[in-house]
Amino acid sequence: MSQQPNLEDSDYKLQTLSDLPVPRSQGKEDKNSNLKHPYDQVFSIPSPDSGYALKLIKKYEHFWNSHHKKKLILKIISNLVIYQASLVGRGPTKSDVLRVLKVLQITENNLGLLNKENLQIASKETIKGLHLSALFSSIDVDKI
Repeated sequence: MSQQPNLEDSDYKLQTLSDLPVPRSQGKEDKNSNLKHPYDQVFSIPSPDSGYALKLIKKYEHFWNSHHKKKLILKIISNLVIYQASLVGRGPTKSDVLRVLKVLQITENNLGLLNKENLQIASKETIKGLHLSALFSSIDVDKI
């Protein structure tokens, strides 16, 4: 018979998490740039990227809701929205969703670049839609 280890009972409690806010990265600061007016910068609520992106995308789901691969399309668009926001170094905003829909040429009647070939490629990727992120890296970030 095996012997149980000789552990002493203690009054240690589990450490509780602090109520302090978690510091969020605001992107790289360029010390050489001039100060910008607050209206020239895009601010967003710091939040989990994927959950907040899905909340923002929900308004546009009717564009692809009737498609038989609607879950894959939702994953692709949410990943691209997160990627678009990360280029600027912030959380996703409504403008990121609109930019992704514009670049992918998605309208109410057309899925644009999310054709059969791109959906097949995306279905085999670990991060859905990663091959389409090349469309966003060529966009001038200063114009965002």
